[in-house]
Formats: sequence, C-alpha cells, structure tokens
Amino acid sequence: MLTNLSYSRLSLLFLALAVFSLSGCNDDDDTFLGIDLDDDGTLFLSSNTSGVVGVLNLEDGDTPPIETFTAAGTDGDGLYYDSGEGNLYQVNRTNSIVVEYNDVRDDLDDPNGVDVEARSTSDFSNGRGLAFSDDRVVVAQQGGDGNDDQNRFVVYDISDDDDMIELTASYATSIALWGIQFVGNDLYAVVDKSDSVAVFTNFLSNATGDTLVPSRFIEVNGITRTHGLEYNADDDIMILTDIGDAGDDMDGALVVIRNFSNLGSSATSVDSTQYTRIGGDATRLGNPVDVAWDQETDRIFVAERATDGGTLLVFEGNAQDNQTPVRRLPFEGLSSLYLHRD
Repeated sequence: MLTNLSYSRLSLLFLALAVFSLSGCNDDDDTFLGIDLDDDGTLFLSSNTSGVVGVLNLEDGDTPPIETFTAAGTDGDGLYYDSGEGNLYQVNRTNSIVVEYNDVRDDLDDPNGVDVEARSTSDFSNGRGLAFSDDRVVVAQQGGDGNDDQNRFVVYDISDDDDMIELTASYATSIALWGIQFVGNDLYAVVDKSDSVAVFTNFLSNATGDTLVPSRFIEVNGITRTHGLEYNADDDIMILTDIGDAGDDMDGALVVIRNFSNLGSSATSVDSTQYTRIGGDATRLGNPVDVAWDQETDRIFVAERATDGGTLLVFEGNAQDNQTPVRRLPFEGLSSLYLHRD
C-alpha cells in the first residue's frame, strides 16, 4: 500500500518530468533518466533534375509529405548528414563541388530557406557517391566526358571550425565508380557496369596521388549492373541495387545479403543461394540507383530513377521476389538517399 509520503514523492517525480518535458528538452539534450525523448528519423533525398533537396520525417506517419528546400544546383547526388552539427553535405554536380547546408532540420520551415554554410573547391567532375569517415568525406568521380575518362576518389576534410571543406587527397583508380560506403576503415565501392563490389582496405591511409587498386572484388552472381549499396553493421545486412539494362525501365532489382560478415574477409563471390532478390513488374524497380536500410522499422528505402521520372519506393525488410512496395512517393529526378536516425 502506498503511503501519503509515497504519493507525495510520486507527485513530485511526475511534476519534475512534466517541467522537464516542457522546458528542459532541446536538440542538444534529448534523454532523461534513460528515456529517449527524440526518436525522429529523417530521410534526405537528392535530385539530379529538380534543384531541390527532399526531407522526409519518418515519424510523421506512414504517408508523410516530402518537404523540400532549394539546392545549390539543379543536379545533385551523394549525401551525408552530420548529426552533431545538424548540417547536410551534398555532391553538387552542377558546379562539381561539395556543398554544406546549415541546420537543415531546424531551418526547413524558415521563410528565408536553408543556408549554404560552405562550398568546396571544384576538384572533380561527374561526381556520384559520397562517403564519410573520420571527419572526411570522399566523392566518387566516375570517368566520362570532360575528365579524360578518369575514375577518381576525391577526399575533403570537414572538421575545420571555420566551416571549410578542404581538399586533402585525390586518388585515381581503374574501376568505374558509383555508390561508396565506409565499413570500418575499409571503403566499399560499387564497380559500375558490372556485378561486383570493390574493397579498398584502410582507404584513408593512402598517400595523396596514389593510384588505388582494390584489395579484392566481391562478385554477386545474378546482378547485371549495380549502382547503390548500403551496409548496416548492427543488422549485418548488405543491400545492393541492380539497374539491369539502363535502357529498360522494368528490369531493376534489389539484392539483400543477410549475415554479410559470415562471407568472411576474403570472400570474392556471392551465390544466389546466399541472398534474397526483390524484382519484377509489381516492385516498380526499373533503375534503382541508391538504397537505405532503416533498422528501426525493418524497411528498405529505394531511390528509383526511372519509374515516373523519380520515385521513392519503400519495401518491408522481409520482401522478396515480385513483391509490391508498401509505399510509393514521387520525387522528380531522385538520385541519392541518406537515412539518419537520432
């Protein structure tokens, strides 16, 4: 039985919690007594045609609207969100630079819009994926017209307190590049126009100017042409996109490799029995160019470029074969995704 003193103590506790929830919770302090008071998820979207960046609040229900702000150029690609500063980095293909947007989530509804905090120098062309590790971002430059068909990694330091995006290294490589991601100290890179992923061990330890050769290749049997990749260490899941024939708007697919680390650090191939494939006309996958995994909801977010000129497709984590997406949200020119969970 609770005594009057117990009731009094409970009342004081509830009062303290109420006061804290009204006045003590802010962006810099979002927990109290181990309770998570800010479990928002945000998906950022690039477009290579529309000149806007998309922001999707994943806590606003199953069919939230995609909010947008004006981008620094009409053609954008790879993204990275710095949760500590609240800033978003984007590969700006219009000007061949990396752009830093300031306080994106706080300023999204500001009538003056989202400010550009910093711009890099122009040190690449035909930039695609963007990866982050140890206060540095890496741009994947795909060889093509205007850059002597040179595939290259370009590295920038983003740690400067003066909001500088400073070039620190550049590495040529022989493989065609698209999506990239750090897994520990290693950089995983899609080998465009192939069925493989390349691994560059201890990537940031290379000396600037080096020509980098992959430590190994992982061939994924059954893929025609991969573009996007996402690895989540907590769930040990690797997801790759397959655009198939770039001229065919109906032959795209996803490859989901669970227990990826079980392949081993020397694995050079993945057989079709080791992954789940999602593909077929019902999936609406034509040219899926990027992918993100949400471990909170076990869902897969896909940047589908061909369907309706750009569509965000959402699949349940256990989807397979010719399964219909659970959500379809139009986003013109959708080219890249970055998912952040607080």
